[in-house]
Amino acid sequence: MHDNLAQLLWQARIDGTVIDATAVQIADQGTAYEIQHAVSEIAESEIVGFKIGATTQAAIDALGLSESMQGPLFERFCHSSGDEVPTSSQHKVLLETEVAIGLGQALPARDAAYQESDVRAAVAWIAPGFELVATRFNIELAGHGNFLIADGGVNMDFVLGEKITDWNHIDLSQNPATLTINGQETASGHSGMTLFGNPLATVAWLANHFSLKTRGLRAGDVITTGTCTGMTPVVANDEAQADLGLLGKISMKLIES
Repeated sequence: MHDNLAQLLWQARIDGTVIDATAVQIADQGTAYEIQHAVSEIAESEIVGFKIGATTQAAIDALGLSESMQGPLFERFCHSSGDEVPTSSQHKVLLETEVAIGLGQALPARDAAYQESDVRAAVAWIAPGFELVATRFNIELAGHGNFLIADGGVNMDFVLGEKITDWNHIDLSQNPATLTINGQETASGHSGMTLFGNPLATVAWLANHFSLKTRGLRAGDVITTGTCTGMTPVVANDEAQADLGLLGKISMKLIES
């Protein structure tokens, strides 16, 4: 049913092009996730985890959503700290500084809701991350939440920093984050600036989400838990660094594909 749009979205992601949104209708959130799943089915890359977006009420309201959203992380678009990340000039890119969580144990779909304590017991490591956000539709983000969900939660690329396995002493509700672009500090915040209060609770929300009722979360999944520094526009040749205090530092450079 959604195969044609799914193919267009995946191809636009590969080619760095955009789709005319005026020719597309996405009636509701359920339909949006069906389209997202159809993209994952035909994608030529393995899902290695998920991104969580719109983690503040202000973001939910601005995007016209009823709750936060999620989208898959594809191996093809994942990088390591220090890498050069290619981008298309047709995609308006926004950079987010995030806390990433790696699962050592699965959180399979179940009827009983997962709690923060369940996630804490399942975590193998925590690391700093960058998510690069861009949509394959020719739209602005504001007011188009269902389109953004269908488009993989508007994930473009993900950059992972060094993993920390000894993290239980870190206060994840207050861990600071500072973002620097081309040597200039541009944004700051902390890991608790979400509806959920901290990254572990954010992952619990994801584990309970209806869109994962078949797959669940698997051991080895990487979950990036929402921005600590807002959304910062970046373009080719920009260099970004972030300092997440006890969680470490991360860097990347955006280049023209």
